[in-house]
Parts: sequence; structure tokens; C-alpha cells
Amino acid sequence: MTSDIKKEAARDAAKLLSEVWSRPIPVDPAFIARAIGLRVREVQLDDDTLGALVKRPNQEAFIMLNESDPPNRKRFTCAHEIGHYRRRSGEEHEYTTVDLRSKLSTAGTDPEEIYANEFAACLLMPEEEVKRMHKAGLDAFDMAIAFGVSRDAMQFRLKNLGLSE
Repeated sequence: MTSDIKKEAARDAAKLLSEVWSRPIPVDPAFIARAIGLRVREVQLDDDTLGALVKRPNQEAFIMLNESDPPNRKRFTCAHEIGHYRRRSGEEHEYTTVDLRSKLSTAGTDPEEIYANEFAACLLMPEEEVKRMHKAGLDAFDMAIAFGVSRDAMQFRLKNLGLSE
């Protein structure tokens, strides 16, 4: 089941990139959020909350990012929340959600969180670009800088694509 969720997330992220992003890397998730109708705010959140997607009936959805987080974490959190929004955007009825992204979101056990994390990874580190850079001999550190992500995120992406151990 996990692999199906990851495939769905990868497909959805690639589709969104093809629809709204035509620039070189690094991908700007805040730009993408605005392009699909989401506002992005940096606000003060408690230390365990990385961000949130807030959607209430008859109101525009928005993403909150923890203003005290480093830029790479904010970028990943923004992309993660876009993933939640895209997965729910096919719902025909208005819904209420406040999805808080905490450090527990990375545990890899909840299907929604698995989807959102994979979506974020695929959005920020597109597979073909990762493979191109890897083939060119760039290491995880240099690739992380190019993609604007943490070294850990880059190493997970390389491992998930079968490009490292």
C-alpha cells in the first residue's frame, strides 16, 4: 500500500510541476502554492509545529509556516502542505481541515503523511533532475544546495530513487 501512495504522490507532484513551473531549480513551493490559490504565511508557531494547512468552508485555504524554522525546512513544509491540499482538492464538498505538520509527520506510518512527504520530495527534487545531477557526479551536499533542501532530505531522495545506499 505504501508504494501505491508514493506512486500517486510522485505522479501528482510531476503533474503539478508541469502545470505551473517552467523555471529552473530550485523549485519555489510558495510560488506554486500561490499559483493554485493558496496563501502562504510565516507565523509564530510552537516549537513542535512546522506548519499547517488551514481550510474552512467558503474560505480560501492557506498554509502557515513556522517563522523560526530555517529556509530549507520552510520550503519542505510548504511543499508538504501543498501535497495535503492537492490530495483533498478533488473532494466535491467544502471541508474543514487544520493539518498541523509536526516532527511526528516524518514517522512514515500515516498514509496521508506518507503521501504529503513523498509529494514534497518529488515537487522539490524532480526525479529527472536528480538523476541528471547524479549522473553528472554531484554529491548529496551539492545537490541539496542546488535543490534548496536539507542534506538529509536529499539523501532520502537519492536512496528512494535507488541512487545511493
